Amino acid sequence: MDHAGRLTPAGLVFLELMDLELPLIPPPLANMATGYEPPSGEWARSLVDRGTPDFIAKANTSWFDLCHEGGLFGDGREFLVSVALHEGGSDLWWARVRLAESWDLVGAGSAAALGSGLGEPEFTALSVTGDVAAFCCSTTSSIRTVVAAGFTEIEDLRAMAEWAAEYPRTPRQEKAAARRWLDSL
Repeated sequence: MDHAGRLTPAGLVFLELMDLELPLIPPPLANMATGYEPPSGEWARSLVDRGTPDFIAKANTSWFDLCHEGGLFGDGREFLVSVALHEGGSDLWWARVRLAESWDLVGAGSAAALGSGLGEPEFTALSVTGDVAAFCCSTTSSIRTVVAAGFTEIEDLRAMAEWAAEYPRTPRQEKAAARRWLDSL
């Protein structure tokens, strides 16, 4: 699969597909992390209404600011983004990327690989260290970003990972990844 070509319109420089044997949280579970109550306080979040002038540019800026403050970015603005392992497949894993100088995740990126169309983002990112997850999605009225730092402390998320690791219908790659992630905690 041409990950580099699919991510380029977003302004993401594809560096590598992460080794499937690494003990990283599987992308479907990372998607869920922001839906759980944090151990204390609340997750950092932003909401940009579609009626806002230049809402795509503002949603990009709020995504970046929230992710920067939340600790998503590593050296050189590197992070992981969820990608399909195979064309048309539902198996997801992490690609290591670098945010280019010029980027547009919510606009062109959503139209190419990170959503369902221009201004329709639906993607999950993870810090290179695996301890910060960021989820960006669209609704009919807004674009929302939620950043979850320290999500590994959520007992209900760990219980969901246990369930996914044992459930017979969980895809094999996701099942194995959930087990490796749990064993690494």
